[in-house]
Amino acid sequence: MDELLAKPDISLIDHLSSVLRLGDEIACRLKLDVRLRVKALLACALHDIGKVTVDFQEYMRGKRNKAYPHALASLPFTLVAESLAGRQYRWQQQDLSATAAVLTHHSPLGPALYQGFSVPAFHPRLPEALEATLELLQSVGVEGLPTYKEFLKTAQLLLEHSPAAILDGRGAIPGKTLRGIFQSLPPHEFAQVKAVLHLADWLASAKEQNPTLLFLDGGKSRVEASIRQRKTEGGFLPREFQQRAAASSGNVLWLRAPTGTGKTEALLLWTGDMERLLYLLPTQATVNAMWKRLRRIYGDDRVALAHGRAAYMLRRELDEDPLDTRLFGSVFAKPVTVATLDQYLLAHLNGRHWEERRSLSQRAVIVLDEIHAYEPYTLGLLVEALEREMPSRLALASATLPPALLKLFPKGELIEAEETLWQRARHRLELRYGSLQESLTDAVAFARQGKTVLIVANTIGDAQSLYQKLRDGFGWEHRHLLHSRFTFRDRQVKETQVEKPHSGTIFIATQVVEVSLDISYDVLITEVAPIDALVQRMGRVNRHGEKSPAPVIVYCQWSEGAQRVYGREMLEWSLKLLEGLPETPTDRELADATHELYDHVLHSEDWQREFQEGRQTLKEVQQILGCYTIDLSDEEMRERFTARRGHVSVEVLPVAFVQEAYELKEHGEGWRLPELLVPVPAYWLKQASFFTPIEDLHCIQTTLEYSPEQGLIAPSTEQTAAGYILVD
Repeated sequence: MDELLAKPDISLIDHLSSVLRLGDEIACRLKLDVRLRVKALLACALHDIGKVTVDFQEYMRGKRNKAYPHALASLPFTLVAESLAGRQYRWQQQDLSATAAVLTHHSPLGPALYQGFSVPAFHPRLPEALEATLELLQSVGVEGLPTYKEFLKTAQLLLEHSPAAILDGRGAIPGKTLRGIFQSLPPHEFAQVKAVLHLADWLASAKEQNPTLLFLDGGKSRVEASIRQRKTEGGFLPREFQQRAAASSGNVLWLRAPTGTGKTEALLLWTGDMERLLYLLPTQATVNAMWKRLRRIYGDDRVALAHGRAAYMLRRELDEDPLDTRLFGSVFAKPVTVATLDQYLLAHLNGRHWEERRSLSQRAVIVLDEIHAYEPYTLGLLVEALEREMPSRLALASATLPPALLKLFPKGELIEAEETLWQRARHRLELRYGSLQESLTDAVAFARQGKTVLIVANTIGDAQSLYQKLRDGFGWEHRHLLHSRFTFRDRQVKETQVEKPHSGTIFIATQVVEVSLDISYDVLITEVAPIDALVQRMGRVNRHGEKSPAPVIVYCQWSEGAQRVYGREMLEWSLKLLEGLPETPTDRELADATHELYDHVLHSEDWQREFQEGRQTLKEVQQILGCYTIDLSDEEMRERFTARRGHVSVEVLPVAFVQEAYELKEHGEGWRLPELLVPVPAYWLKQASFFTPIEDLHCIQTTLEYSPEQGLIAPSTEQTAAGYILVD
């Protein structure tokens, strides 16, 4: 008789044996207590027992097009096993995290999961499969389970009913269905059990079935080797503050160091020989750069990428479809994961695969770099998430790291760069009481001297206007424009061009330069902005302080767009602080000015309201959902499922690229579609007639004009006046 199959080329028992072995190793490495380890092992051994149905086995042999959901068919067996084992390990009858994990190992837990299914037709060889499975559990030390005959006898009544009916029947808790019991389980326990099951199951199907691939060994020596290599290539030995970070044994670190002094190396030295590192940054561009950097230190196979375009980046960089890499990276399962903070926060809002992400985050060292870069709503989400689920170690780092901001987070050991580094005076500050639109004459004069000039505007419209004047009014050849409304393809090209500029280059940009680009220009000309943003912009000229103070010209008359972006009060306070700075401020004086701004802003009514909204949102979402995964078809919940407030964007396809998009799809390169998309504010879609869904491309087309030189062009004044759109 043909053997029972788990997959067309793998027997069921062989697969269960592999998953159980891997699950046992993973549970031990994650240091699960005895109770949760046993639950994880029950889930690993029984997760596919539901494949012992007639239609599933026929499906494996190509005799059917689909099969009864095997996760649902596994429900009665896991329910009985977990109940029986509970007598041995003394857990309560409704403590069913293993059963819930098995039920949901292919579909998220939710109120409508598996409704309406009938009784499955189990295969005649079910007793044989169950006997082998119970023997596997016994081999890894799980006690309290009977013989397969007694087990089947106990399960007989359940097997006569539809598992779906059991799921929605009344459970051990009065007034609650079994589904309701699953929702009310302790989320961290359910998440840990399901994480072990998923990781073991995925590893069993991966190219390398080795759980050590999920954990890092010798991390500290790898970082030290990287620093030694930098010294050989003309770099530097560990600075004093880096050595102090390496020697720190505390679980919370606060690190403050000026731009370009080796903050990242200090953070990595502090992590030591951790098994898991989650490095969180504000933008996809900073994440991509750090991903490449950490791969050189820890090895390509050990470092994952997690953000909205990670699948595209991996396919492009690795020149293949790295399924295992994408899967393990997306759930923070690789030893080192570099991600946007959004990915971490959306896991705490119960997004897809929240169970793995939150479980593994709690057992990781988390580094929150550029912590100053987030709005109050995002910080509220973050503070609430950390209070609920603290990682094993936590580092907060920034070039400014305001004390008022630190008070929001767990108390840590503050390590600052040595005073000699803070006394660098890298900039010569000049305030001009006019508009940034008047700046091009000076910019061209500097460029004619061979200097590289960075101009930063506060809005995309102002940046585009300046660029047009530079091109049409001055005819300057070495010019570049960068903002967020370029296609991903054009933006990548532009970022490469501006990293190593020609002599006399004028680079006009928006806030995208503040945390996204590793550049060092000779001159900065900028519109007034919040002092912390200005410090970041100043960090893009004379970055390492190797030259005499670089000119920084700040135009103090802000535009209407700038006031909408930052608020009048924030700009007024920042201007007042700027006026109090010396002509050549040190990094210390710039940091102190930032601290003073935060002292004022963080106590303002608006800031506190948005911060508390973030905290309350995460608290309410977790309270409502419990162990459920968020349902994004629910409009109310979808509105809460964001890590940002006021920065929500949607990617659209300019009409000029529609034909190219179809050609990519036709040639099997649909994965490259992100290259052609442009982000726009989400509210544009509600107020404009410029957008049309393209169903077969799964995207939205826009008829707004797009120029590879200037990016997406906003509607004209006439269109705006007609009520089509609000231009930001």
